[in-house]
Amino acid sequence: MPLTLVDRFHPRRRKELQQAIDAGRLHKRDELELLTPEAMRPLARLGVLMLVGAGIFFIVLNCATYFWYKHTLNPGITFRGVLLWLVINIVVSFVILPLHELIHGLAFLLWGGKPFFGAKLPFALYCGARQQIFARNQYLIVGLAPLVIITIIAVVLTLFSPLLASYTLFANLSNFSGAVGDVWVASRILRQPAAILIEDTDVGYRAWEILP
Repeated sequence: MPLTLVDRFHPRRRKELQQAIDAGRLHKRDELELLTPEAMRPLARLGVLMLVGAGIFFIVLNCATYFWYKHTLNPGITFRGVLLWLVINIVVSFVILPLHELIHGLAFLLWGGKPFFGAKLPFALYCGARQQIFARNQYLIVGLAPLVIITIIAVVLTLFSPLLASYTLFANLSNFSGAVGDVWVASRILRQPAAILIEDTDVGYRAWEILP
């Protein structure tokens, strides 16, 4: 199937580049598959670092904000309260997974793309845009939107209601460490020129350039 350039806000540029694509002037510069053994090892290491870093950040922020409001770090812990806290955290951490992918999908829609959703059981959900290519910076926004948006919401919630935010701790950590693939892809794409076009694949991306 031919590739379709997506760019809702620049129709003239989209038409010109699509003509070049249809004329066969695409040249592949880079490709990444995240599910290969070579990629999984560094991804796992980065994921652990992101999980630990996010854990330290949110726990310290939550405790500091709670102390600011209550002038104590003793919330009156009971076994029933801890059990309820744990159950709610687990439930919310599962809810955050489809929300993460939904934000990817909305970002694809923002540029005029047609996203699709899928699952790699038992836990992996994904959102993609088959046979569609995007400008590099547009694709960066698609990839990083869930990490940035959900993290900002989590920080704001913690600053205004640290007790309530504590019930979303697992979800925040899941969203942050779960975005390891998005961060890895973004770091690779940023090394490419801004004029590069990015094709989303089920397991990564392909970077294309237009030949003269």
